[in-house]
Amino acid sequence: MLHAAALYYFREVTRVGSVRKAAAALNVAASALNRQILNLEADLGTPLFDRLPSGMRLTVAGELLLRHVTDTLHDFDRVRGAIDDLKAARSGHIGIAAVDSLLVDFLPRAIDRFRVDFPAVTYSVLAVQPPEVTAMVSSGEIDIGFTFVGHLPASLRYLTEVSAPIGVVMRADHPLASRLSVDFDEVTRYPILTQSGPLPRGADVDAAFATFKSQLKPKIQSNSIQMLKLAITLNMGLAFFTRLGFLHEIEQGDIAWRPLNSPAINTLKLGLVVPSQRDLSPPASQLARRLAEDLNKLAAV
Repeated sequence: MLHAAALYYFREVTRVGSVRKAAAALNVAASALNRQILNLEADLGTPLFDRLPSGMRLTVAGELLLRHVTDTLHDFDRVRGAIDDLKAARSGHIGIAAVDSLLVDFLPRAIDRFRVDFPAVTYSVLAVQPPEVTAMVSSGEIDIGFTFVGHLPASLRYLTEVSAPIGVVMRADHPLASRLSVDFDEVTRYPILTQSGPLPRGADVDAAFATFKSQLKPKIQSNSIQMLKLAITLNMGLAFFTRLGFLHEIEQGDIAWRPLNSPAINTLKLGLVVPSQRDLSPPASQLARRLAEDLNKLAAV
């Protein structure tokens, strides 16, 4: 088995072309370094260098080993860097802002999984309107944000994006739950529950949906998604959300989500927003990567 020290010694000799120079660069005895090279050659059963008056020159076998060593040490350095990041991420604080539908299911579960490996990390998790998310990440007020995909300033980027159309949320035994998609006029036959506040950024791509929503006369309007979720389970009416705020209830078969029969609203995406011109703290960077993985898993379902 090739040991890491021997590989480092071998690579340094190939770089400088001399055992003596390599030993000086690595601050080890030339005899110890040469012994490691000889042991490598004995293990592999072939010379790795031609010993010339001008220095050490790789044999064909040595060239093959060098390619292996370069890849191996690069991977080792990358893994060691990732481990160092994990050590640094053991404590710290992470600020998150998101549309509130993510706060009722997706984010609490994601943070619960994250805290198993990072128990000392603390969090600020804020429910904000979609247009506010980018401003908060850009200013550094929070680290990570979730909002509907649209134009971003140069100071921000999307770490990942997933499809997140607005559809009809209803109790699973509702008559419209048997439909594959729902028309606007079908929805108006039932009591409507709406969330107060502006439409998500990007929803204006569907003029038909924007017009439809502006003409609704809701039975209940609330800024609390938890209030609306309970109202839906009590069969008090229908609401319009992405499915991400109802993952557990949909999985349990208590609530159904159906797309609207309007193509443009089904192009909406949700993005994980991070800074592009400053580094996240180690814990925030680790959590952002895991959240991106979690979102991508949802997209595959």
